[in-house]
Amino acid sequence: MHYRIYDIDPLLQPFVKVICSVENDSSIGSPAPVRVLPDASVELFVNFCEPQQVAPAGEIASLLSRSFITSRMNKFMTVRTHSQVGFVSVWFFDGSAYPFFPVSMHDVTNQAIDLRELWGRSADEMQDRVDKTETTAQRVQLIQQYLIAQLRKFGQPDAGIGFCIGQINRTNGQLSLEDLANRTGITNRHLVRRFNQCIGLSPKEFARIITFRNALKHLKKYPSLSLTEIAYESGYYDQAHFIRACRDHAGLTPGQLIATSDVLY
Repeated sequence: MHYRIYDIDPLLQPFVKVICSVENDSSIGSPAPVRVLPDASVELFVNFCEPQQVAPAGEIASLLSRSFITSRMNKFMTVRTHSQVGFVSVWFFDGSAYPFFPVSMHDVTNQAIDLRELWGRSADEMQDRVDKTETTAQRVQLIQQYLIAQLRKFGQPDAGIGFCIGQINRTNGQLSLEDLANRTGITNRHLVRRFNQCIGLSPKEFARIITFRNALKHLKKYPSLSLTEIAYESGYYDQAHFIRACRDHAGLTPGQLIATSDVLY
């Protein structure tokens, strides 16, 4: 499997965390499906081989074109790839995908959405040009051009929501809706509405997944820590709350997460 990271256009840097490509041409059969855990992320996939099959938690894999987005908010997804893999991935910062898509992010939460449903003819045009492009570096450049065009079409980010996201991330999710409202001067009701529009989750739901994301980092980085220690370090009240969060978001217990090799987080 060949993995490469690319430079991000300056116009996209405030919105995009990583642009990478993954390529593999194997005669071995399709690999086993992988469970991808939620991280409050939106990711754009543009395939130049057969697309992945993506199934949100508890659902059957939907038939997608080779360009689609996934909104991994607070439920896991199951992904199956083919033996021949080739795609470009654009991974957006928390709450930074909505300026590129003409929908409320709440409408796409925890789903895989065909890009044609969001961009119409522009999605087909981009895919056609990607298919005719010879190198992956040129494909990445082309995709960024289309992203910039969509950004100019659909508008600029919500600075208030950006501030709130920063506050929640800095506290690893340990910030209440009331604290956010006091710091921003925005009412609770308007904060919830704007979070659902721009992120796809309420402030409380977003804070919970940030706490869970922090716990997963501790689980991976400090395997010698007990589950109780990880729970406290991550901001959970106790081990039971951490276990409950794992079951809610990953469909597994922490012990199962540690033991399995087909989970990506």
